[in-house]
Amino acid sequence: MRSVTYFLEKYMKLSCLRPLAALLLTLGLAACGGKASYEVGGTIFGLTNEGLILANGSDTLPVPAGKTSFTFIKRIDYGTDYNITFNKQPAHMTCSISGGSGSAGHYINISAAVTCLQNKYTVGGTISGLTVDGLVLINGSTITTVAKDTTTFTMAGPVDYGDTYAVSVSVQPKGLQCDLAPGTEKGTMGEGNVTAVKIACKPV
Repeated sequence: MRSVTYFLEKYMKLSCLRPLAALLLTLGLAACGGKASYEVGGTIFGLTNEGLILANGSDTLPVPAGKTSFTFIKRIDYGTDYNITFNKQPAHMTCSISGGSGSAGHYINISAAVTCLQNKYTVGGTISGLTVDGLVLINGSTITTVAKDTTTFTMAGPVDYGDTYAVSVSVQPKGLQCDLAPGTEKGTMGEGNVTAVKIACKPV
């Protein structure tokens, strides 16, 4: 049975040969009178909204929602630098990119990775009459403990744009009854933090 060291050595040799293969391909094309060119593209993760536009220099590429890969129309020549950026972020999302810049020819394929996440915002509001500790609020699976004398609060976990939220009292503070003002405690997350939830506490 071959040892782990044997396979590691084989892997290292193959890794070292990738740039060499690209160089040999380029030299072969040059010898035939041609010029090596490369596609600029990559993979996309999590793109569920419309509006994403990628750019590589002056070359722009609109990417529809649901796409899992992209390729710019213009190819680039060997030795040309590429720098994939965001001309426009998708609606209600923020995308990041890795492996988006370099020089064509180091590897045979240029492959960047674009990752998109839905924008998140906090839920909070105001509290009156909270004179003792022990108030516990809940929103879905998010639990937030509020200290006495607090007048404003923010729930511990943010909420994705477009998701619903519904704040309620999980545990009442000793000797107090805290109630949420109807209509302020729930809704659908928009493009910004929610600060309109209202809680009033009174002795019981």
